[in-house]
Parts: sequence; structure tokens; C-alpha cells
Amino acid sequence: MSERIKTKLTGVYYNTLQNQDKVYYITYKNLSTNKKVWIKIGKYSEGIREAYCNQKRNEILTKQRLGEEPPSIAKKRQTKFIPFQELNDKYFELRIEGRSKQSDVASSKKHLTSYFENKHIEILSKDEIRSFMKHIKAKTNPKGEKLSNKTVNNIYTLFCSIINFSIKEELIKNDITKYIKKERVDNQREKFLTLEEISILFQELKDDKRLFLFCKLALTTGARLATILNISKKDIDFSNHIITLKDFKNNTTYKTFLTNEVVDILKTWTNDLVLKDKLFNTNPTTIQRQILKILHKLFNKEVDSSDRKNLVVLHTLRHTFASHLAINSVPIFTIQKLMNHKDIKMTLRYAKLSPDSGKDAIKDLNF
Repeated sequence: MSERIKTKLTGVYYNTLQNQDKVYYITYKNLSTNKKVWIKIGKYSEGIREAYCNQKRNEILTKQRLGEEPPSIAKKRQTKFIPFQELNDKYFELRIEGRSKQSDVASSKKHLTSYFENKHIEILSKDEIRSFMKHIKAKTNPKGEKLSNKTVNNIYTLFCSIINFSIKEELIKNDITKYIKKERVDNQREKFLTLEEISILFQELKDDKRLFLFCKLALTTGARLATILNISKKDIDFSNHIITLKDFKNNTTYKTFLTNEVVDILKTWTNDLVLKDKLFNTNPTTIQRQILKILHKLFNKEVDSSDRKNLVVLHTLRHTFASHLAINSVPIFTIQKLMNHKDIKMTLRYAKLSPDSGKDAIKDLNF
């Protein structure tokens, strides 16, 4: 038997292999035989750490004090080691394509797969998850600034999604997501455009019919960027002033109503299109950049770029739609339906409950 090196923890030892990997052992006295027992726990490369070994040793000592049989370490040791990279790849392989998928792939590569590369997910402890959270909160962005709480939470959410998927697919059993504690975030957007500001925006866009139509749709349907860019001529019911929208965030399809003005604009815009043609054959990044440039010029000159609450961005158009519905006394459940919110909690910040039909609410918008 090669030399075992004692750690700072009582009864926890390790050997160093030729490849510099470590093999951990625990030792204790069997009260029945009064003999010293050595048990191999596993390798560092398998995710085994001193704290875990100490935990297993304490479990055995507790069992002995209670007169129970020691737990089977061998069974734990035989747990199949599945690299986090494999769990990550399977998750993204089966995840539905969407606007955020590629950014999540990049985020996982940057923050998750490298950190959990040699860790045994099946036996990760609460302390190890806390260390992971501490590691993420200490990271900085390219500007050298600490990651915002929202960004940190997005990383946590992605990690939990991968773990929950792996449990559902029976790849692992250890639900370590229960140890993830998200950061408090108070950066919900408060700024919405007033009627005067909306008028200023449309005046600025009057010579660009494409951006003018895009903003009209955003402000009168509350649809997100990807949703608007997905609209085809076949999605528009000109007779009933209804449009069918694809919500990529919720992966659902829903219908909403169009104002008379928007219907007239769409009739002209789609005159030369066939049913399958999309309204906008534009790269999402391009149109987002073009509209953001205008919004910054008109409304953000005196707003700090880090002021998420008051900075006017593309999503502000969606927020403006819901805010003006609330101002017009539209009931909260109608706003939820028109925004296609899955959870009413997302809508509660907009208005108090009041009865209305929804269709009439859209017609009453004054922009």
C-alpha cells in the first residue's frame, strides 16, 4: 500500500497518483471488532473532495453510535460519473430552438462547463454549490465590473435547467438545485413612453416606413422583437382585425387585435406579398440596432446606461403597450391575455382589476 497523506480533517487521507490525481480514503474504528477500517471513497477527478469524505465518515460514526449498520460506501463509489459537459450537450441537443438558445450555449461554456468539468454532479454537496455561487458572484464582465444580479440569476437559472433536465431524463438523481439561492433583483422597467413621446417617435420615423410599421406593431400589440419578425401575411385576418402571434419565450401561439390604422398600413405593406412571406426580411440584430439608435437619440441623452429602470430600449415599447392599457382601465386579466403572460404575477404591476373586453381596449389606444 502506498503512503497515505493525512488531511486537516480527522480520519481523511489521500494518495497522489503518477498523473497527479488524488485518491481519497477515510478511516475509523469498527466498534464491533475494535479494528481500524480503511475505505476508499474515490478520486479527485471524479469530483470527490475532503469535505465529502468527512461527511461520509461522520455518517458512519453516527450510525455506529446508534447501533446501526454503517452505510454502504461501495454503492456510492460505484455511482456512474457523468461529466457535466455530457449533461450540458444533451440538454441543448433537445432544447427547442429560440432566440436565447445560442446565447445560453455561450453562457454555459463560459460559466458552467469549465467550472464543473471534473466534478461528480451526482455527489455534489451543499457546500460545493455554495462555492459555485460564490465563484459566479465574484466574476466580472469585460469592463471589469461585477456581474449584475440579473446576469448572475440567469446563470443560476440555466444551471438549474440543465440539472432538472438531467434528473427528468434519469441521467442523475441528485437534485442540487435546491441549494441555489438567487440574488434579489430590483430592476423592473418603470419607464414607458407618454403619448407625447410616442408622437415624437413616430415623427422621427415618418420617412422610414419599415421602422415606422415595426414600432406601430410593437406599440399596439405588445409583441417582442422575435415575434414581430416572425409575422407573415397569412397571420393577418384583415376582415376581423385579428393577428396571430408566435411567442418564442413561452413557445405558444396567441391572437390579438389590430387598430384600424395598423390594418390600413398592413394592407398597403402586404399588397405585393404572398401569404407565406414575412412582413420583415430583416436580421433581428440589424433592426434592433437601428431602433435602439433612434430611442437613445430621442430619450436617453440624460439617462445613465446602467439605469435599467429608466433607460428606453426596445422592450420599452412592449412595456408602454401594457402601461397604456392599464391607464385606459383595462382589467388585469385582459392585459395578461393581450401580453400573453403565463403568470398573472408578471402582469400585476400594471393595473388594478376592472371589467373590459380586450378588443375594445385595443381600439381605444390613441397612438
